[in-house]
Amino acid sequence: MALSREVRVGAFAFTGLLVLGLVIFLIGDARRLFSSTDVYFAAFQEIEGLKAGSPVQMGGLEVGRVHRVDYHSDPSNNEIRVTLKIVREEARRIRADSVARVSPKGMLGDKLITITVGGPDQAPLPPGATIPSGPSNDMFAQVRGLGEKANHVLDNLERTSGTFAEESFREDLRQSASSVRNILQSVDQGDGYVPRLLNDKAEAEKLSRAISNLETTSDKLNQLLGSLNAAASRVNSGPGLAHEVIYGEEGAKVATQIGRAADELALTLEGIRNGDGLAHNLLYGGEMGTDGEKIASNVAAITDDLRIITRQLREGKGTLGALLVDPSVYEDVKVLLGNVQRNEVLRALVRYSIQQDEQQRKVEVRDPEAPVSSNPMGSPASAASPKAGSASK
Repeated sequence: MALSREVRVGAFAFTGLLVLGLVIFLIGDARRLFSSTDVYFAAFQEIEGLKAGSPVQMGGLEVGRVHRVDYHSDPSNNEIRVTLKIVREEARRIRADSVARVSPKGMLGDKLITITVGGPDQAPLPPGATIPSGPSNDMFAQVRGLGEKANHVLDNLERTSGTFAEESFREDLRQSASSVRNILQSVDQGDGYVPRLLNDKAEAEKLSRAISNLETTSDKLNQLLGSLNAAASRVNSGPGLAHEVIYGEEGAKVATQIGRAADELALTLEGIRNGDGLAHNLLYGGEMGTDGEKIASNVAAITDDLRIITRQLREGKGTLGALLVDPSVYEDVKVLLGNVQRNEVLRALVRYSIQQDEQQRKVEVRDPEAPVSSNPMGSPASAASPKAGSASK
């Protein structure tokens, strides 16, 4: 049974509406048209063609749309206020350090809003807040910025060239060049130290020796400092007298004894200063009594005697004065001492010769044994006669 024309038309229309609804649903889901949104604001000095309906991206993902573009309600504020509708699920990533920028969408000049994702340690911006704005990432804006910088550079070059064109500046430049030339001539041909250093090899060697001596002195100073550091560390770590004096018990005892000695010395000086004894009278004046006057007179007499002796020695009086002043006396004494020394040497040689002679072995001369005498009387005279003869020999 064939369908009627009205049924076919109705079925076609229903199918078309179903497909259209499906397409709308898919597109709306892709663009999140059916998601809950929150309203945020951004302010710019220049939007560069941004309009309502432009997408809003965050990290490359589309998270909303531009709802409205108009000036601020306050007439004194010339910024352009952009109202943004951001999907609520993504709005929580907009934080205090997020930045909104106008960026190009393509080569045809369309624009969109890009928002940087905030840091996890930053507080989220609540709905209705204004997102901080930044400069545009558009290539044309960058070219415009480069053009402005080039204009500034050209302006500076123009002002600089204008300065070069001034007669006073050229005169100053000529004078400066002349001064530099004179300085270089003085350095090359002058009589100062710098020309000698540059042209005289001896001066250069002298400077090299001075630097070498300075380095040697620095090395010695470093060695001395090293020795001092070693000595200080040795004193700190010990052992040794200095360590014991400073850190040991003996050091405490020595310090105590020194303190006691200082106290006693202070008491003695205080007694001399406040007392009325002989030392006080000698140092501070006053009546010294009979003993004090005798001591003072004796000291004065000794001083006068020493002054007289010193004057006589300077005048050459006496043996010591002649020895100090007259060179002939010095020569005579030197000759006398030389003779005495030579006599001592001679006596030493004689004494040494005698000792050597005494140490030589003595030669004993013995007579031969006497024959037995046939004289019955055994006269001792006959027996002793050979000895006498040998003695005579």
